[in-house]
Amino acid sequence: MIGYAVFPFDLIPDFFSLIGIVDDVMIFGIVVNWLIQLSPETLKERHKLKG
Repeated sequence: MIGYAVFPFDLIPDFFSLIGIVDDVMIFGIVVNWLIQLSPETLKERHKLKG
């Protein structure tokens, strides 16, 4: 979330109520999935992560 503080632009602004928040959640999910993909296999095995 440091990137958001440095570069606080949204795909859809948050003043569009639910839709603006949904894009933030989707981007967060994409980033978490990307981090899991980049993590070492031993860490994935230890925490039983798929990816």
